[in-house]
Amino acid sequence: MNNKIKKAIDRQISEKPLFTNEDRRRFYANKQNKGFSWWNQGFPKLLTAMTTLLLLAGSFYFFTSGNPFQSPASPEEEQVKEGPVPEKEQDNQPPLDTRIKEIKNLVLNGPGKNQIRDTVESLNGAEIESAQEKEEAEELMSFVFTPDSEMQNTSFTSHEPPSLEAFQHGELDLFLAVQWNDESNGLSSATLTYLSDDGESLTEERFTGNALKREFAKVVGAEEPVSMKDLTLRSIARSLDKEPDSLTKSDLLELEELTINASHLNGIFDVEADPSYFEAMKSLRVLKLNQAIIPGELLKEVPSLEQVTFIGPTIKDLSRVAEGMQNVQYLNLINSSFQGNAEDILKLESLTIVRVDPSVVPDYEKLQFEGIDVRW
Repeated sequence: MNNKIKKAIDRQISEKPLFTNEDRRRFYANKQNKGFSWWNQGFPKLLTAMTTLLLLAGSFYFFTSGNPFQSPASPEEEQVKEGPVPEKEQDNQPPLDTRIKEIKNLVLNGPGKNQIRDTVESLNGAEIESAQEKEEAEELMSFVFTPDSEMQNTSFTSHEPPSLEAFQHGELDLFLAVQWNDESNGLSSATLTYLSDDGESLTEERFTGNALKREFAKVVGAEEPVSMKDLTLRSIARSLDKEPDSLTKSDLLELEELTINASHLNGIFDVEADPSYFEAMKSLRVLKLNQAIIPGELLKEVPSLEQVTFIGPTIKDLSRVAEGMQNVQYLNLINSSFQGNAEDILKLESLTIVRVDPSVVPDYEKLQFEGIDVRW
């Protein structure tokens, strides 16, 4: 079978060998004549050796030079880098909110004079030194605080709160005024002034020792001028011993007593004003209206109102004003046009003393039964 296959292949190719002895002789003869070829055998080896050397050198440079792709620094830059970078000193000034909170807590706890000064010093504040005439037993102490503890506080010499521009320019960020009573050896009032959140106005917070509530009364836009009817404006200015044209919302915080006398006018004087002005009268405790009336919706903005007197033909009953008199403890109706009854007066939940004509309120015994002191 194998012989048949072999014969078939021989017929297709050739029966004679393809590689003869003569071919073999010529191959070996050419190989001996050719000899050694440097280009064919030496150059590839040399190229391999050089490539290996370059790879080793590159790896060594990469690991020893840090970042080989960064341009080398100049000698001046290297000298700068060699020296230590000075760290910026941290300002140890507490935030404004923290200082305000700490001062308010101090005031509400009835501090001594030295305790106030020590606290101000701990908060990097400075007391304003100025020549002032001491009025009776009252002493005014003023302190200024700056945003940066390194800033100088000596440029302020007045006990009046600085201007809005001074706060906006960063000359200070907090002003504290304390009224001290030497007779009682206690704090009469304390006022904090600082820039409002919008940066366009001043916020003022004031505490008085005789306030109905032991808390700070707050008004935003303290530097804004007050715009009211002329009689109302002059009455407020007279109570504060100030000029009407100079009144600001800050002054309204200090208003504790107000008398509006319109007896020289024809008819009843109706007090009308922006409710925000009455909202700022958070220290107002005593109100006397002579031939004048303030609507209840305005009176209710005055949270500390304790005593009210009506004179003249202003009210027939308390329906118009009762809404704003729920904190009133003393009510004087003796010289008024009041024609109501005991039930009308009992609408005032905090009332303890009332002056009223018994002939006008014949059922006054109901008031006495409820514990109200009735006087005439």
